[in-house]
Amino acid sequence: MTVPPWLVAALIALVLTNALTPPLRRFARRIGAIDAPGGRRINTRPMPRLGGIAIYAGFVTALLVAMVLTRPVELVRTAEALSIQITLSPRTDQGVLGILLGATVLFLAGIWDDVRGLNPAVKFLVQLAAAAILIPFGLTTRFLTHPLTGAIVPLGPFGDLFTVIWVVALVNATNFIDGVDGLASGIAAIAATTLFLTAGVKADVISMVLAACLVGSALGFLRHNFSPARIIMGDSGSMFVGYILGGISVMGLYKSFAALSLIVPILALAVPIVDTAYAIVRRFRSRKPIYLPDRGHLHHRLLDRGLSQRQTVLLLYLVSAFFGVGALVVAGVNRTASMITLGIIAAILYVGARRMGLLDRRPAARMPETPAPRA
Repeated sequence: MTVPPWLVAALIALVLTNALTPPLRRFARRIGAIDAPGGRRINTRPMPRLGGIAIYAGFVTALLVAMVLTRPVELVRTAEALSIQITLSPRTDQGVLGILLGATVLFLAGIWDDVRGLNPAVKFLVQLAAAAILIPFGLTTRFLTHPLTGAIVPLGPFGDLFTVIWVVALVNATNFIDGVDGLASGIAAIAATTLFLTAGVKADVISMVLAACLVGSALGFLRHNFSPARIIMGDSGSMFVGYILGGISVMGLYKSFAALSLIVPILALAVPIVDTAYAIVRRFRSRKPIYLPDRGHLHHRLLDRGLSQRQTVLLLYLVSAFFGVGALVVAGVNRTASMITLGIIAAILYVGARRMGLLDRRPAARMPETPAPRA
């Protein structure tokens, strides 16, 4: 029996993240890294932050192990005993190094924000710098594919700019949806699973390992973060998770010349992307600053309709999984069938948005401009 490296990595990430989260919860309380009720969060009691440290530690440890275990682990059973044979053959990958470096920079900035607070403008500049780190490591979007003809559209010098915008957008999208217990970690696990399966279709082993590590760490944290949550991931976790998802999708775009290559990560990450897009349009229509929080996000709309936190999260899990299946269909079928699938998904998205009132011109209720105290 053989166990592939990606599965070993996923299990390590899950177990380690799950084990580290409780002591980090106590540590966060001790140093005062607490999310008080108020602001855009809906928690009714003080909630410790710094769950992102457990996610980061589980992910990085699992990734380092996977980069050494480049061959499957063999379980050999004899009459006397069960033995494990591990072949060590370390490998390096320039893209993985870039993703890890940029994610670490953003993770450290997130810790500072969780503990001391970080100016939004400074945080945005750090996000731009972290996204730009991918470029010298060879991870840039060299082309896009035309959705109707499948023709390759070279981006030239604009590829670097597109990469930075794409990664920063996903970082903030993941941060925006981290407003209900278990939502960001669960959707991250679903999106990473989708990216893992689409990478498997292309036999992209490196992307599979990265996605598997994120699935494991997200699920390990979700056990403590699902409603009623005992800890939240904080900006250190949400920005890190968003960056890894962005890095994996850029790596997939870099390696794939398949038609509709951009559509796959868009569908895999549809829930945070759609939520962020509606937030931008909503605030633009109401002439409010884009960075100003409000109660117009998808989870707020569902809560305002009378759903509980668990019902809201499970419904958005289902929506995310639906889009994930759409991404898998697009990745594995011909162009005509892909366009039909995308049309169906777009129609369902439009109907759902209309029923939830997301297309109404009435501006969402604005939150108080004074942020809630951090402790």
